[in-house]
Amino acid sequence: MSVYQVNKLLYLTDNDPEFRKRMLAHPEAVLGEFRLTSEERDALTSGAVGKLYQMGVHTFLLNHLYRYQLFGVNRDNYLERIREGMPYDPRFELGNMPVQRFITKQD
Repeated sequence: MSVYQVNKLLYLTDNDPEFRKRMLAHPEAVLGEFRLTSEERDALTSGAVGKLYQMGVHTFLLNHLYRYQLFGVNRDNYLERIREGMPYDPRFELGNMPVQRFITKQD
């Protein structure tokens, strides 16, 4: 997979005003400028935030999908969509995201 390319696309959308204008006007054409797998392209164009999360796209950069309302992702559906990529945790119902735990190699 070329997760780097997805991260770069989302980074440029937020940080390069000219790129963002093109992305908002012609997203499909702009996607063609990146080396994306068909799975990545499908996840982006369908707004499958959870799938992108599972692929390893940086969560900070995923926020740009709703910030610029790309591919049908908006503030109202972002949390629901990203949760599709995570195991259910009842703390979601309380508005609390689970704490990330990092597994370290035991010597």
